[in-house]
Amino acid sequence: MSTLNVMIPSAAGADDFVKKASGLPFDINLSAGSRVVDAKSILGILYLGVGKILQLTAASEELPYMKNTFSDYLV
Repeated sequence: MSTLNVMIPSAAGADDFVKKASGLPFDINLSAGSRVVDAKSILGILYLGVGKILQLTAASEELPYMKNTFSDYLV
């Protein structure tokens, strides 16, 4: 598993993030502490909170796709 630190700045950013995540053909998760949600769920992202540094996790072989897709959100 590979992890990237991301920050979603606003609710509008969460909507854009989910649209990008939904276009990927593999599972990705977002976490904050012990809370883990599906990164393709806007409700899950809003539950974790916007404006915070979150951990984006997926299979290691998907790391280049994640970096490219979420470059606007990388911290």
